[in-house]
Amino acid sequence: MADNIRKKAVILNSRQGLRPVGNDPWIVNSQLALRHAISRNCTILTSTGMKTWELVLFLASHFKAHQEIFLPVNDNCPLEDTKEELMSQFCIDPELCDWTLVEHDHPDRNILPQLRDKSIIGEADILYPVSIRGGGNLEKMIAEARENGKEIVADFMVEYQDTEHRCRISVDPSKIDNRIDSHFQDYIIHWTKASNTVWPDESLYDHYHALFNSASVYPRSGLSTLLRILAGCKLLPSSRHYRKEYPAVAFSSLLPSEAVALMQWRARYREMTIEPYGIAIHKDYADTLGIRKVFYGNPEMFGYLEDKDKAYFQSIGTKGFWMPEKEYRHIGAIDLSFVPADRMAVIVGKPDEIEKVREIYDGKIFSLYRQT
Repeated sequence: MADNIRKKAVILNSRQGLRPVGNDPWIVNSQLALRHAISRNCTILTSTGMKTWELVLFLASHFKAHQEIFLPVNDNCPLEDTKEELMSQFCIDPELCDWTLVEHDHPDRNILPQLRDKSIIGEADILYPVSIRGGGNLEKMIAEARENGKEIVADFMVEYQDTEHRCRISVDPSKIDNRIDSHFQDYIIHWTKASNTVWPDESLYDHYHALFNSASVYPRSGLSTLLRILAGCKLLPSSRHYRKEYPAVAFSSLLPSEAVALMQWRARYREMTIEPYGIAIHKDYADTLGIRKVFYGNPEMFGYLEDKDKAYFQSIGTKGFWMPEKEYRHIGAIDLSFVPADRMAVIVGKPDEIEKVREIYDGKIFSLYRQT
């Protein structure tokens, strides 16, 4: 009877860069380690909340492995709702899934990831370390597990690497086509950028599947995001950086050469403000869509506004000066299939990206950079 009891295995990775690709050694070897554990009929211990854990959760679902998900308790969301959402997001077969709650009463919620890791390692029979940062908490926990007699499979270990460099881009003003502004005198532009997480209408399974199969190109780049929007003919709203009750699509009336000054790295959010990939709509048609100009003021002004104006208010704030953006907003999604071809145009960063866009969009396309 004891021979039929599944051993429990965990695939361990320290925190990785925000924008991994399929060829990253930690992703390649996490898959190999997981498949090795599956071949031994192990239950895979997984969790959520970090890319390293969610990648393994995806792989377990993808390869139909039996898994035990360690779920940090969230007081703000009913437990059964959280489980249902995770099973839906990751396409998890409920017959191949058990749950373990990670509960805590520590006042500092930042300690929860460490408590989660400790709980999982404590439950595991077999540890598969893959990409472990020297001197970090995981390395110390693995050393303790080894001292306690747990099986450590080190065959899939790789050197820990920092891949953060993939996040940052720079725009060279000297390469900008000096004719670009002439095409956009009467347009407002929605600028997009790379995503550090799922697209608004994307499941976590699809997101990690794309990462897993991406080889050496990050699949949620600014260009990929632009292509996604054009293929779906829809601009989806976001409440990020806005009041949650007013999800919006943002536009700017700055000319492309002027918008370059806003293409800055935001260390706080570890992403660019915008990248040189845009969808432009003519101002006269923007009016018919209900796109309105944003007005700026001091925070206390908001309480005096009529309800119909509140969605278009932007506080000048103390951490940033937002007026130079010359922002416009549309509340809710925009169906681009209704925009006439002569009232819309697309901007890409480089000339060699035009043909890629042309595969799914036959309207006007311009490159920010000139042909060399």
